Amino acid sequence: MRIPRGLFIVPAVLAVLVTFAPSALAHGPVHRPHSGWFTCRHDVHANVANNAIARNNGLQPMCIGSYSWDDRFTVYRSSVTRDWADFPNIYVGCEMDGSLPQLCTQGQPMAVRVSSIRSDVSSVSYHYPQSDFAGNAAYDIWFDHTGRRPQGRDDAAEIMIWLGANDIGQPAFSRVVTIDGIQWGYITWDTFHSRHGWHYIRYWRLSGAAADSAVTLNLVPFFKDAERAGRLSSRWYLTGTEFGFETCFGGKGLEVKNFTDRLVTR
Repeated sequence: MRIPRGLFIVPAVLAVLVTFAPSALAHGPVHRPHSGWFTCRHDVHANVANNAIARNNGLQPMCIGSYSWDDRFTVYRSSVTRDWADFPNIYVGCEMDGSLPQLCTQGQPMAVRVSSIRSDVSSVSYHYPQSDFAGNAAYDIWFDHTGRRPQGRDDAAEIMIWLGANDIGQPAFSRVVTIDGIQWGYITWDTFHSRHGWHYIRYWRLSGAAADSAVTLNLVPFFKDAERAGRLSSRWYLTGTEFGFETCFGGKGLEVKNFTDRLVTR
């Protein structure tokens, strides 16, 4: 799920005045050496380790940051009270940036044809609180019909892999699939937003889900399963792999660290 797209207040517990690096953050933050980055502004992003971008993506008040420039972030303050209002995340590739060309990470191909992907292995450690939080911890992987740099939203498919969820119930699934020894509930539909339609495909972890977890996933079997179901085409292009928290309520204490995505093409 992508949320379309601000002065910033450092939480009192930090007891420091934090600034940000112009080269690393858009829309305002500059940095004091070695101090890390913190922001309460919507859509502000930080270029972090492993050519990834961490982003305060949402519509309701939330403050995120890190004491380092590693591939991580923590939610320090949140006033989210509306379903699916925020998606603080970290990603490689490209992510929707309003009506502008997508915001892409450095050193990453802007689009990779699905048929050319030999392997795609991603790792992440995450935590979500089990009180005062409703939402999920999920991968959000996007595909476009062409290899151009997308303008706005991708228009082919979105695969979400829900590793855990809290206080949002559980839907019915159209089938259950086993990938890497893990059972996943599968559901799909067509969706439409701002003149763009695409296939939405969700895999919800049914076995071994936890609020604290370190996960390594081979993403290709998910792509292959979606292809067999007729929801993804090998002719389409992978544009971005994101991991974050779709937030319906609360969210203080959400944390991601050690996010990597190793994509190998033929």
